[in-house]
Amino acid sequence: MRSLRREPALLLALLAVTALVLLFVVYPQLQVVLTPGPGGYVQYLQDGTWVGPLRNSIQLTLLSTTTAVVLGFIYAYAMVYSNMRWKPFFRLVGILPLLSPPFVVAAAYTLLFGARGVISYGVFGQSPNIYGLNGVWGVQTIAFFPFAYQLIADALSRSDPRMEQAARNLGAGSWRVFRTVTLPLSRPGLGAAILTTAIYILEDFGNPQLIGGSFYVLPTEAYSLISSFGEFTSAAAVSTILLLLALGLYLAKVRLDGGRSFVTISGRASSMPRPPVSAAVSRACFVACFALAGIILLVYGSLVVSALTLRFPNNLQFTTEHFQYVLSGTNGDALRNTLVFSGVAAAISAVFALFAGWLVQRGTWPGRRVLDLLLILPAAIPGIFFGLGYLLAFNQRWLDFVDRGWLIIIAFVFWNIPVGYQAAVAGLRQIDRSIDEAATSLGASSIRGFRDVVLPMLGGSLRVGFVTTFVRAVTTLSLVIFLFTPPTTTATIRIYQLVGDLNWGAATAYTVADIGMAIIALLVFAVLARGRIALGAARA
Repeated sequence: MRSLRREPALLLALLAVTALVLLFVVYPQLQVVLTPGPGGYVQYLQDGTWVGPLRNSIQLTLLSTTTAVVLGFIYAYAMVYSNMRWKPFFRLVGILPLLSPPFVVAAAYTLLFGARGVISYGVFGQSPNIYGLNGVWGVQTIAFFPFAYQLIADALSRSDPRMEQAARNLGAGSWRVFRTVTLPLSRPGLGAAILTTAIYILEDFGNPQLIGGSFYVLPTEAYSLISSFGEFTSAAAVSTILLLLALGLYLAKVRLDGGRSFVTISGRASSMPRPPVSAAVSRACFVACFALAGIILLVYGSLVVSALTLRFPNNLQFTTEHFQYVLSGTNGDALRNTLVFSGVAAAISAVFALFAGWLVQRGTWPGRRVLDLLLILPAAIPGIFFGLGYLLAFNQRWLDFVDRGWLIIIAFVFWNIPVGYQAAVAGLRQIDRSIDEAATSLGASSIRGFRDVVLPMLGGSLRVGFVTTFVRAVTTLSLVIFLFTPPTTTATIRIYQLVGDLNWGAATAYTVADIGMAIIALLVFAVLARGRIALGAARA
């Protein structure tokens, strides 16, 4: 990259990126941290009301992470190592929770196992109290195990099968190979899965809010303080405690990732098959995956049935009135807002992250390490903390002329920057600098070299940023819970409101519509991206 002094446009671009990050990432979060002031923190800590939510958050995170990771490991091992049938089906079912708001699992859980649940009351004639620790624990296990499954499966598939084959050739049995070779090789992925899942569970707001009852965790305590009492000072203090916990987990994950050794498997090594597992193990894997997939399909199947029947489960007469309600008048605006906000935010976030990654990765200017840190910082910030920061920073009278929808879009953009940014950095590290230098040596400016040479080579990173931001924007609740207004209500907010009103038919119809909209949008994007690739190949 040429000297910033020789390229004023490049210097302006760098200053603009830095200013935007400071304004929309650093400033809002400082507002939350500084709002209580020293006296406010002292008073809140002396109050002791934070002890219960903190203890509950830690307890819930430990329990839910343990069960989610155990299930994720079993599912991943079955996908990578076993010879069981129906693997494509299980892979498809395993990603369903990733495409829906996590709290819809809590809504389905109530329909199935609540006081008048289909299974608890309809089958067993019981009316259990599902609210509290046990209910949230079960719901979060199902909602977040796919994150652990994806990370562990990736780690297992990267491991070199030659080491396992060597152990088997030396006479080691299947269990010993698993215990002494497979499990140690998977430890980096397992550690990343544990910490990533723990972060998501710790930050989760929707599930504890819906079925936690009097079991308050840090995110629900922050929301309750504002919604019930208007206590911004105490809410900021409890949110800061949540941030410190999340930062601790994220730094542990970064440290673990930094120590991981990624080995490129050669063609010869990758062609070697993994040692076959016994038929009994494959059958056990099939049973475990079938049971877990059955629970997931039961959750989402109950949502679909509830959306298409008059009053599930008492009146199963087919109807489309719930979907008519969803699409009518202002109700349909929530879906439109979700699609528009998520699509615009995904496009901006993907491009901005890619450009910022290029500036940091290819730059030699002082301070770029600080910008690098700020660009990955939102990955450690809980959604409810990020949203509260925007509420405190930008909910000002002099900003009333700004459409609140743009505030939600900006929040989506900068909260999701880290994924696209890290994908861009990873892509740039695979592109030799000499390619950039060849363009600039022919007289092109650095920015033009980025646009004409580097950008076309980073299509994969751009797609990762777009898809991830879009899916997270469509499914998030905690980020927008403090930011929406009636005209800017999103689908997740509307679902949350309808569940609170016990309007299950409309709530499940909204959920099905939201998930369907996300899937259709992603399919359209995939088709368009494939079409661009095919067109490029034809022109070449």
